[in-house]
Amino acid sequence: MMSYTIEFIKSMFPDSLTAAIAISITILVFWMYKELRSTFLESSKSNQQRIDKALDVYSDLEFEIFKYFNGRSDFFTVTEKISKTVSLLPYDLLKKYIKFKVTTDEALKNDLLLEFHKEIESEIYRLKLKQIDSVTLKNDKGIWSSVDLYIRTKVAPFGIPLIYTYLNLTLLMLLALLTISIVGAASIEQQIMILSLFLSGIFYFAVLYLIINEGFIKKRFKHSLTNWIVFLIFAIGLPLVVFFTGFWFKGIIVLILVFIFAYYAGRKSMREPVV
Repeated sequence: MMSYTIEFIKSMFPDSLTAAIAISITILVFWMYKELRSTFLESSKSNQQRIDKALDVYSDLEFEIFKYFNGRSDFFTVTEKISKTVSLLPYDLLKKYIKFKVTTDEALKNDLLLEFHKEIESEIYRLKLKQIDSVTLKNDKGIWSSVDLYIRTKVAPFGIPLIYTYLNLTLLMLLALLTISIVGAASIEQQIMILSLFLSGIFYFAVLYLIINEGFIKKRFKHSLTNWIVFLIFAIGLPLVVFFTGFWFKGIIVLILVFIFAYYAGRKSMREPVV
C-alpha cells in the first residue's frame, strides 16, 4: 500500500524536491495515524475493562447497602465494602462516603447512606450506557441504538484517530509556517511580534474556551455588570487591538492581558464548582 502511494506521488510531482517533501509528509501521516489508532484502541479497551470492573464492584456494593436497609447487613460491613471501591468512586461520592462514615447521628447517617445508595444506582445506569457491547442491546429494537453502536464500534476506531491525525498535522504546519515567518522577518521587532502574536492567540482561545465551557455551559459565570464588561473587553477588545494597531509589541501586551483576565476570571468571575 505504501509503495503504491509513493509511486503515485512521484508521478504527480515531477520535481524531485517537491516529491520528496510530499512523500515525507505522507509517511509521517501514515505513521501518525497508525500510532494514534493503536493508542486509541488500547485506551478504549482499558476504559471498557475499567467500566466492567466498576459495574461489578458497584453492583456488589449496591446489594450490600440494600441488605443493610433490610436488616441483613451492618454498618461496618457496608463501610468496609465501600472503602474497597474508593479507587473507582467519583469524587462527589467519595466525599459523601467520608461524610456519613464520620457522622455520629444515626438518623442522619441512614439518610446519607440512603442518598449514597441512590447515587450508586444512578452510577450503575450511567456506566451501563457506556458499555460498548452488542449483548446489552439484544432486547432493544430501536434503530438509533443500533446506529449508535455501529458508530462507536465501527466508525469511531477509524474516524477519531483520523481527526487527531488531521489536528496534529495542522499544528505541525502552523509551527512550520511560524518558523518560516520568523526566519524571514526583516527585523528582530517583527520576529518578536510574530512569535508573541502566535502565543497570545493560543492562550486567548484556550482561555475563551474555558470561559465558555466552565462559565456558560456549566453555569459557573457570575452575572454582574463588572464581569460582563471585563469579559467583553477580553472577547472583543483584544482582537481589535491585534487587527487595528500597528506597534510591534502588541502581541506582548495582548499576552499579558490574557493572563491578567485568566487570573481575574478564576478569582472573581467564576462560582465554585458544584460537587
